[in-house]
Amino acid sequence: MDIYKLLTIGTWTRPTDKMAVYTEIRPGDVWGIRVTLYQDTAQVEAIDGPKCTWYRAPAEVSALVVPPSFWERMRGISFQDKLMAEVAKKRNVAEAENRKLKEGSG
Repeated sequence: MDIYKLLTIGTWTRPTDKMAVYTEIRPGDVWGIRVTLYQDTAQVEAIDGPKCTWYRAPAEVSALVVPPSFWERMRGISFQDKLMAEVAKKRNVAEAENRKLKEGSG
């Protein structure tokens, strides 16, 4: 299965030949996610706007996804499985932050 087909809510861009960036911020929300695909790793982040950058971000908002280890491959875990699990975690963080913002302004 293709990662590009799994991440379809947001938009894909190609800043360089060796990188693809997916940004997903739902209409009306401040927080969303960004997935940056490199050659064989990915950075998955919960972001507070499309221009958000993190420096030494905590694992709650930013995680590096690496290829599966030998033992993970033996258990049938793929890079795509690891990536989508991290995407789900960061979507939950973004939803929680958006909920906090809405409760604070309402």
